[in-house]
Amino acid sequence: MVDIVPLRAAPKDRVPEIRNAYRFLTGTHASVNGLFDAVQTLSTARRAANATNVGRMKSDEMDVLRSAIVLTSSGLDASMKRLVLDAGKFLINVPGSSARKHFEQGIKEMLAAKTIDQPLKDAIVSVNPAESILRYYLSTKTKASMQGSGDLKSRVRAVLGIPATRITDGQLDGLDNFFLARNRIAHSMDYVNLTESKSRARRNRSSDEVATLCNTAFKVATDFMHAAAELLVANRGR
Repeated sequence: MVDIVPLRAAPKDRVPEIRNAYRFLTGTHASVNGLFDAVQTLSTARRAANATNVGRMKSDEMDVLRSAIVLTSSGLDASMKRLVLDAGKFLINVPGSSARKHFEQGIKEMLAAKTIDQPLKDAIVSVNPAESILRYYLSTKTKASMQGSGDLKSRVRAVLGIPATRITDGQLDGLDNFFLARNRIAHSMDYVNLTESKSRARRNRSSDEVATLCNTAFKVATDFMHAAAELLVANRGR
């Protein structure tokens, strides 16, 4: 049986910009572990009531596993947004950094658009435009939930200036199955066929499958935190 593996330890360097994001992820990890414990309790009770130890999971067990995927997704979302807000604020202000270059290009594209958002206009004419524009930029990157690996590439990796050699496309593409499962559960209750009015079949998800999906998400999240920490340490004092 696949278990929820322990979280990778937080970066050892003094990087307060990582602290809140890691706490969010730690809380999520503990909650997901609790859900797997609940599934085990339900499974044990079911087997004890049956004449045999084998048999398919009941719907309530499956629903707990589904909720583990959704909860992991929420924790991934919260921790990555917090990471972008806290680490991005520092890294974007480092002259010549990849994060700074991406920020400048992004703002230029926003200003070249046919319509400029009113909040951006307000930021430009504020008492402290540099700070206000940065706050506006980061808000655009953290407003919506992460919908797939593409969002992690453009709204986390690129914004923080993390090299693609450090967190590769392959690592992030490996999360697409997780996002697909999350979307099927969150938006269509995991039903196999929404167009057939008489069909009530839902996808069967084993505890091993769900644990693997959740473990992948947790690993990517901690990889991002360590990569961001490395950049923070390398650019401190510049």
